[in-house]
Amino acid sequence: MINAVARAFLVASHEERAEVSLSDTQSDGLTCKAGNKKCNSLFAEAESPSLVPLPCDLCCSEPRFCRNCCCILCSKTVDLKYGGYSFIKCEAMVNGCICGHVAHLNCALRSYMAGTVGGSIGLDAEYYCRRCDAKTFLVPHVTRLLKTCEAIDSRDEIEKILNLGVCILRGSEKTNAISLLNRIDSAITELKCGTSLEDIWKVRESEFAISTGVIHNGNVELKPTNNKDSLDSGPCLVSVLSISSDYHIEYLKLENEIDQVLQDLRKEQESEYKIAEERLYAQKNYLRNLYQQLDKERSELSHLASGTKADAMLNAILNRVDQIKQEVMKLKEMEEVANGFGRTPKGTLKKHFGLEIED
Repeated sequence: MINAVARAFLVASHEERAEVSLSDTQSDGLTCKAGNKKCNSLFAEAESPSLVPLPCDLCCSEPRFCRNCCCILCSKTVDLKYGGYSFIKCEAMVNGCICGHVAHLNCALRSYMAGTVGGSIGLDAEYYCRRCDAKTFLVPHVTRLLKTCEAIDSRDEIEKILNLGVCILRGSEKTNAISLLNRIDSAITELKCGTSLEDIWKVRESEFAISTGVIHNGNVELKPTNNKDSLDSGPCLVSVLSISSDYHIEYLKLENEIDQVLQDLRKEQESEYKIAEERLYAQKNYLRNLYQQLDKERSELSHLASGTKADAMLNAILNRVDQIKQEVMKLKEMEEVANGFGRTPKGTLKKHFGLEIED
């Protein structure tokens, strides 16, 4: 949660906010604290009265600050133009209440609270809400942003919106974010080359149909050019006709499968790492104890005169040295796991790590 020190950063002076007449703020009895007649709260609260806003005694306690239309980072009102692409609303539920705070995406990007950010915050194509600490996945927002561009005629506005999408997705390691970024980069390139807007947004026929096929009721329907090209009504034709035209659904299924595989692999690797870490450190500590014991025995030997006790102590020291050599060799064998458990000899895994690897 944000603290009182951040309060001044969250709420700017009244002069910095967009000037909106208070006389026009009423809509069916609802009002906006910021005096914004286009505030989402004038409509959202009427449509969804069951959503209880999260109690906020920080930014929301300030006069003329409205969580629904004032950026939590700069306090200026957000712009609903082009579907409100330029801001994000935190819809996280906290203790049964919706956070509801909004932020300009540009403000969030400049504050390292959106996009892909390393370190303790750990964002991957996400937005981090400074009020409730929740993260919002931004790929759906960028997808809507891209769809919005299809209805805009201004090439300058389109490029501006697409560049925001690039800033949000750049550096992400998520498969769907990378795929979407490639689509946006391609659109920007075509836009700069002077390609017509219709051609930029047109979904190529090859993505939805096979060869000279056409779309009919959501399925690919082959349309032969002559009798010789007609296909026999056998199993092959039935199989082709049954292919869904909505490749996005199939692609998302594959993407989810891959994400699940990678998550499982990461868990498995983390498990292997923990096993290796535990056993290697245990061996290191054991060797440290042996070295300490050797030093102690050497010290005792130096205080003994020649005789039976001295000879016994010398033999004990020699045995200790041999023991240390053997344990060092054992550690060297164990260190082969640096190549991965899959490349480590099975005998080593069984002997030193207690793992049974089947063929």
